[in-house]
Amino acid sequence: MKINETLDQILLELKTNNADQRLWSMDDIAAYLNTSKSTVQTRIVCKPDFPTAISIPTEQGSTNRRWYPKEIKSWISKHRETKNRRGRPRVLHSI
Repeated sequence: MKINETLDQILLELKTNNADQRLWSMDDIAAYLNTSKSTVQTRIVCKPDFPTAISIPTEQGSTNRRWYPKEIKSWISKHRETKNRRGRPRVLHSI
């Protein structure tokens, strides 16, 4: 492996590790899932098996909810569809 390839690999690993150390907001989760913040609020974080938020208090008395990225990614991977999906099979119609 060339020195440039090794350095690129190290840089990529450092970027990935730093990204996983930063807590995610609902906006971050929405961006990761390619959906709206509203959908995250009303349909995702309210699920009983969704990772518990970290509540960070503010001076105004409210809280900012944040999550660990690894927990979110793990939760998402647990909900991956299987090949033997339940439900009605799709029928392709020829024209």
